[in-house]
Amino acid sequence: MRDAAKTKKQLIEELTALRQRCAALETALSPSPARPQAGPIDPVWYRHVVEHGRGLICMHDLDGALLFVNPAAARALGYEPREMIGKKISLVLTPSMRYLFDAYLERIRSQPTDSGLMRVITKRGQERIWAYHNIRYEEPGQAAYVLGHAQDVTEQIQREEELKQARDELEGRVAQRTAELQRAQERFVKAFHASPDAIILTSMDGLYIDVNPGFQRLSGYSRDEVVGHTSREFELWVNRQDRTTVIRQFREHGAVYDFAVRFWTKAHTIREVLLSVERIELDGVLCALSIAHDVTERRELEREIIEISERERQRIGYDLHDTLGQQLAGIAFFSKVLAQRLEAHHAAEATQAAQIVTFVNQAIKQARTLAGGLAPVTLETYGLVFALQELAASVEAMCHCACKVSSHHAIHITDHAVAIHLYRIVQEAVNNAIQHGKAPQITITLAVRHEGGMILMVHDNGVGFPTDRAEHRGMGLRIMHHRARMIGAMLEVQRGTHGGTCVICTLDNAALVSVNQAPASA
Repeated sequence: MRDAAKTKKQLIEELTALRQRCAALETALSPSPARPQAGPIDPVWYRHVVEHGRGLICMHDLDGALLFVNPAAARALGYEPREMIGKKISLVLTPSMRYLFDAYLERIRSQPTDSGLMRVITKRGQERIWAYHNIRYEEPGQAAYVLGHAQDVTEQIQREEELKQARDELEGRVAQRTAELQRAQERFVKAFHASPDAIILTSMDGLYIDVNPGFQRLSGYSRDEVVGHTSREFELWVNRQDRTTVIRQFREHGAVYDFAVRFWTKAHTIREVLLSVERIELDGVLCALSIAHDVTERRELEREIIEISERERQRIGYDLHDTLGQQLAGIAFFSKVLAQRLEAHHAAEATQAAQIVTFVNQAIKQARTLAGGLAPVTLETYGLVFALQELAASVEAMCHCACKVSSHHAIHITDHAVAIHLYRIVQEAVNNAIQHGKAPQITITLAVRHEGGMILMVHDNGVGFPTDRAEHRGMGLRIMHHRARMIGAMLEVQRGTHGGTCVICTLDNAALVSVNQAPASA
């Protein structure tokens, strides 16, 4: 019904298009009469291929004499083709290959093909390597001949030899490095187990991977007890702030060296160690290698030496105050009486006698000041704050610089030995500020920590501590650090915000500090 609606013109156009399509299909399916039929190729074409191609082609008889050499093969050897016709192939072989030529002829006579490598020498004496594939042909009515095909593989062989040499050298270096690593690993294992120091290998998140026998001797924990756990699970750190500081320094600098810490042992005794931590890579994974050197006995000896020194200072201070001071007081009394008598008699020596009284009184004052520095009686009687105030007054009187004590609370140190160490730290810091910092103003501040304990700070406005590390690590500073460690405190020496030096001693043991809310007089 839809075709009935089409016009006659539209039907004629569709019929024409259908006829054209049928004609195109018939043309495509029928063989083309113009297509050339396959037939034999002209032998001239083969001659062009042989003579003008780049392949190395030759023909020789069964005695090895050349019957034909194409231009490419002749040029590769530096000859013209006519120069080589009739000559033995062995003449272009290197001397090291010529003795093999007879064996080759025997093979090609007995088998139809032969392949391999041969070394040839050019007209200019250059040695080349050819890969050959030769075929023997026997045609009726003709003498047998050999058609040879060759390819110059000199550069390929050289590259293969260089590659093999490089591979051998690399394998040799790998074997040598492997042996060195094995020896190093053996040495490390021996050192790890034989070291008297505690060696701990942990992951970056703090899990114990391995510990050596030195750790077991130091802590009392066996390897099986700690591997897979962290130090926090055993509460090894006496001062938790030390752990925080070590972790912070390790993350910032990648290593920590000789950090003084105290550890709890399994028997609940305290060991003092110098802790060093370095980042290492183990089987492609970053780990932390820690070495703890036990210095407990050395610290005890140092503590005894300081205690002996402190007792000797106190003895000298008491002797200055009680013995020498009394003697000087007696001399001053008799000198004053003598001066009064001479003055009563109007003697000329009365003035000199009065000067002697003045000098003796000055000596008494200096002796009392020295005695107070060597044996601060105020420290034991009235506490640390009052002793520091007396020290500040003495510094102002003798050194002519402003020295003040600031404390918002009446802080009392319950352990007298701890108080002595804190006093000596301040005393050393003040002396450094005067002698090295040339400070005109010194402030001693005591403050209570919210989490317990106290902070003692000595700040000056001098020239600051020296930049030279050797000077910065002088004897006085080392003793200050040692005193801080002995009482479980942390000592820091920093540049002041506005210049000068700031010595900060943090004592976090709340049991050693008692606080009266009434402010101490400054």
